[in-house]
Amino acid sequence: MISLFCLKKTRENYFFQLTRNAMTGLILLLLLVNSTSASTSPNFILVVADDFGWASMSTSMDKQKPTAKSDFYTTPNIDSLVEAGLRFSNGYAAAPVCSPTRYSIQFGKTPARLKRTRGMGKNLADHHQVGIPQVLKSIDKNYRAAHIGKWHIDEDPARYGYDLHDGITKNKEGDFDNNPSQWKGYAEEDPKRVDSLTARGIAFMRESTEKQQPFFLQLSHYAVHSNIVYSESSFAEVALREKGKLHNDQGYAAMVQDMDLSIGTLLDAYKELGLADNTYIIFISDNGGMPVLPMQLNKGKPYKAGLNWPLLRGKWDLTEGGIRVPFVIAGPGIAPGGQSNTPVISYDLLPTVAELAGSLKGLPTDLDGVSLRPLLDDSQADVKRPYEGLIFHYPHFNRVGLGEPHSAIRYGKFKLIHFPVSARNLLFNLAEDVGERRDLSAEMPELVALLEEKLGSYLTQVDAERPEETDSWVRAGREGKARTGFFERYGR
Repeated sequence: MISLFCLKKTRENYFFQLTRNAMTGLILLLLLVNSTSASTSPNFILVVADDFGWASMSTSMDKQKPTAKSDFYTTPNIDSLVEAGLRFSNGYAAAPVCSPTRYSIQFGKTPARLKRTRGMGKNLADHHQVGIPQVLKSIDKNYRAAHIGKWHIDEDPARYGYDLHDGITKNKEGDFDNNPSQWKGYAEEDPKRVDSLTARGIAFMRESTEKQQPFFLQLSHYAVHSNIVYSESSFAEVALREKGKLHNDQGYAAMVQDMDLSIGTLLDAYKELGLADNTYIIFISDNGGMPVLPMQLNKGKPYKAGLNWPLLRGKWDLTEGGIRVPFVIAGPGIAPGGQSNTPVISYDLLPTVAELAGSLKGLPTDLDGVSLRPLLDDSQADVKRPYEGLIFHYPHFNRVGLGEPHSAIRYGKFKLIHFPVSARNLLFNLAEDVGERRDLSAEMPELVALLEEKLGSYLTQVDAERPEETDSWVRAGREGKARTGFFERYGR
């Protein structure tokens, strides 16, 4: 009996020990899986330029339009990033001014839905939103997030999960004076903070790599927004070049060069840290480039020489010059030198980053953006949007822009610009007329009606701000009586 009892206890001990070992092994396996997941989650570097035009680089954003580039500015580092990844020839900022686009990037929604359609005046946005870092941390709690540079959202970045940030920074922190001096130009050792911002971004990348934690870095430059500030070395180097017919401002060219050099420094660190296999780099601008230098109270009339050629006009307008921007994604699995002609927009970045990080499950249900992952795998793939078309909304009277409230919808190759106060429309076929020279509204009234209905339906659905609700209705709009001179170019 004793021997049998001992045998029984021995077997029980054996199975107990076996079970305990199995459980220990399972726990270790789970920890290993979690550790592996954390260490292999991709990194993201999002570089946002300010007021940087679609044709402001020394390479074209559209291979079919090789002359759509600067004839004076040089941007070899941005060019190399374009060549290393996928360029979007029809890439858009969500707004023709800075703050609304920055909201759209962070929250994946149109400025119309967010009720932030201008960078000044009253802000109607509900800041109870879910931002990029929060989404990433819901996918992998090990993510670290930093926002360095211009924020221009009226809520602290920490609210949205940023571990490192500069606070609620706007134009002033980047040397902006809202007076004529902004166009004169002057030299500084750290122009537009390009060097210090980049250095801090690199330090964050290095620290995250050493900690073996995945990271999201948004580096938001103050360049090339005014004031025109540059380094003495770039200013002297630019002086040796022949000025272009399109671009010829020496100070502005030097400011562009300084920003490009800082991006080169960032790319060097990216290579040094061995991030190429697991890091996506995104480059975008917050809106189109300045239409002319210096700024003019234009009220929609033609400029003698627009700086965004072949695009029409620029910042402040929903013409192509105001909203079509450089848009590039490079990273693991993305074939270099590719181009997608599918229209994409800044509010697509949140769901794109989420899917690349591994999951779309934690996203808000009312997003306007979609993941661009299918295009990264196949540049000709279809992208299904919750609301067909890209929506733009600028319900303000602005005397330095078109001078009359307007909204727009990009629908396939067509684009409708609607002026709600005067009940007028313009229609363009952008596949054939990227410069918006020929208005087709009289030739295609049925399409005009369809697009006006789609645009109006969306704006009503999201309860978008109406022109009479803006602070420009009385002051600049004379209670809705002001009219743009823009239609004169079309004989209307």
